[in-house]
Amino acid sequence: MTKQEHPPAVETEQTLTAEDFIEAAAAAEYFAHPMRRRSVRAAICLTAAAISASLVSACGRHPELRPLPIWAAAILLLLAAVFFFGQPKARARRVLAWLGTCPLAGLPAKVAVRADCVALESRCEKMTEYFTDFSLCVETDRLVAAVGGRERNLLVVKKEGLPPERAKALSGLFRYGFDGRWYRLSGKGVS
Repeated sequence: MTKQEHPPAVETEQTLTAEDFIEAAAAAEYFAHPMRRRSVRAAICLTAAAISASLVSACGRHPELRPLPIWAAAILLLLAAVFFFGQPKARARRVLAWLGTCPLAGLPAKVAVRADCVALESRCEKMTEYFTDFSLCVETDRLVAAVGGRERNLLVVKKEGLPPERAKALSGLFRYGFDGRWYRLSGKGVS
């Protein structure tokens, strides 16, 4: 049996910020829970508001019932606005609360990404997370986020500051390791 050739490891050093974790959480949630996307939730509310508003004419013989679908439509429109504008802020608060309970996540760390795992080493911890332990991986223009690990539920590796060839190699390693569970989010990303 011949040994399978794996791409070479990519090593880097990083210090993650709260903004990095917020971006990573938003990108991961976008693919992990499509029904939680703010656009989907707002669209559901807008559709329900339109249906509710269309029921006003059904109350033709009972004018005392007309305010009910109007109020329902107004509440659903307000709820759509809350989802669309408030959900990113609520997610940021959740991520910041989690980051407050996990101060080791923001320490400067050496990161080595291999074909099957990521090894992190900071002054306070040393861990190896295997790709098989994660449920999915999302790559943005600035970073790669993996969700569901044993030691760290949200693993973030920054591509920012890497030379283009190393960033491409890093992307290739994650794509190879997460075959079928790897997603790419291009452009501005999710808010």
